[in-house]
Amino acid sequence: MVIDTSAVLSLFEEPTAQWILEQIESHDGPLLMSTVNLAETMILLRSRLRDEADRIESQLLGAGLNFVAPTAEHARLAATARLKFPLNLGDCFAYALSAIENQPILTLDEDFRRCDRPLLIPPRTKNN
Repeated sequence: MVIDTSAVLSLFEEPTAQWILEQIESHDGPLLMSTVNLAETMILLRSRLRDEADRIESQLLGAGLNFVAPTAEHARLAATARLKFPLNLGDCFAYALSAIENQPILTLDEDFRRCDRPLLIPPRTKNN
């Protein structure tokens, strides 16, 4: 599965953390994250959780995720996704990694509901 930035951030500040952990623990395939999403996560952690950012980054880097650097093909698919759906830059690279690796995307980001990739996303509630 491809781990989106929103899924990682939810582990530290969202009520959906338990749902995300259950998805990760029950998945029997690879756990992948684009290094673009890794950078986005680190930026947001440093912005939101300054005092804990170094510790959380160390945990994230040691969590057994496979970090995948983007290739030219990732960039091509990300650009296509931006124009087709549209998604933000980090989401575009999660989308591209998902397409290339044929893996679902674990996310809390509602913007992914518009795309054509399989998702692991909590069901919509009355509030969203």
